[in-house]
Amino acid sequence: MKIHIQRDKFVPLFSLISNFASTRDLRPALQNVKIIANESSVILMATDGSVGARGEIVVDESFVIDRAGEAILPAKLLGRIFSETTDSDILLELEGRRLTVKGARFRYQLDTIDDVDSFPTVNPFQETDYFKLPVESLNRMISRTQFATETNNAHYELSCVMFLFERERATAIATDGKRLACQQYASEYISGDQEGEFEEKRAMFPLRTLTLLKRSASFASDANISVKGDRAMIQLGNVVVATNLMTGRFPDWNMILLDKSKSKNVSFIADELARAVRQADIVATENKPGVSLSFESGKVSVTAAGEETGESSVELPISYDDEPKMLRFDSKFLNEFFREVPPEETVQFYISQNQDYRSLFETNDGYRYVVMQLQF
Repeated sequence: MKIHIQRDKFVPLFSLISNFASTRDLRPALQNVKIIANESSVILMATDGSVGARGEIVVDESFVIDRAGEAILPAKLLGRIFSETTDSDILLELEGRRLTVKGARFRYQLDTIDDVDSFPTVNPFQETDYFKLPVESLNRMISRTQFATETNNAHYELSCVMFLFERERATAIATDGKRLACQQYASEYISGDQEGEFEEKRAMFPLRTLTLLKRSASFASDANISVKGDRAMIQLGNVVVATNLMTGRFPDWNMILLDKSKSKNVSFIADELARAVRQADIVATENKPGVSLSFESGKVSVTAAGEETGESSVELPISYDDEPKMLRFDSKFLNEFFREVPPEETVQFYISQNQDYRSLFETNDGYRYVVMQLQF
C-alpha cells in the first residue's frame, strides 16, 4: 500500500474513527484502525466489538493511490504524529509490517500488526428501511436525556437511553428511577417497500454509542437510523456507525409522565429560576442537600439551609394564585435540567395536585423532565 493523503481531509476522519477503537481488548488489532485503499476510495474502520465505525473518503486529485492495499494503522502513535506535525501532504507506505509516515519535514517508520484479514468489518449503510432526522435534533435528544440515566449499575436496563421511532416522530427517554428526561422531535420514515406495513422501533442505546454519535455529528446534517433486532446502524454523511443495542425491559415511561390535566401550572424564565436555585444552594450541605420551592400568591421563594453554614432565600415574582405549597428537590437534578435549556426559554412547571411527589418541567420544543421531590 502506498498513498498520498491530504491532511485536512484525512486527519479529522482518522481522529474520529480512532475513538471507536478498543482501549482494553485482548486483541491488539482492535486498539487500532484498519485502512483500505483502493482505486476509488480510502476507507477507515475501528471497533471495540460492541460499537464500530466506518469512514470513507472518495479519491480525488488531493489523494493519490500509488499502490492499493490494506493495513492496520497504529492509532495512538499516528494520532500523536498528526497532532504534532503540520505538513499538509503526507505519504503512507506499507512494506511488509513497516509503515512509513512521511511529510516534507518529518519521517517516521512504525511497526504494524499483521492482522488485517481477521479485523471485524463494519459494513456500509445499505438499508432500505430507516428513520431520518436532522443531526441537530439527534444531538439535542442525546444531550437532554443521557444525564438522567442510571450510573451505579444497580439497574442495567436504566443505564441507557431508549429511542422510540414512530412514522413521523422520534422520542428519546432516560430515567434513573428518580427523574425522567424525554425529548421528542419530528422524523421521517423512509421505506423501500411502499406497500409494506409500518412497524415502530424501540432501541436501547448504550451511553458510549451516544457519546460517539455526538462526536460524529460534524460529518453530516442528517442522520439515517436503521434498527434491526439488537443492532442499529446510523449513517452520518460519509461515516457509518454500527452498534449493539442493550436488551432488557425498559420502564413504561408514559406511566411516569405527569397528567397535566390534574396539575397546577406556572411558568417562568429558565435563567431566572436557575440562578435562584444556584444562589440558594450555596449554603446546602451534604447532610442537608437540596432546595425548597415555596409557592405563595404572586411569588416563589427558593430556600436552602445547612447544618453548619446557615440559611438562604431568593424570591422570584410569578403568576401563582393557588394555596401555598412547598416542594423540595435535589438541586443537582434541577441544575442538570437547566443546563440543557436556553436561558431565555419560557418553561412550564406542573405541580401535581395528588400526593405522588412528582413535578414536570416542559419546554416549547418537546422537552419534558419529570423529577421526584425529596421527602421532608
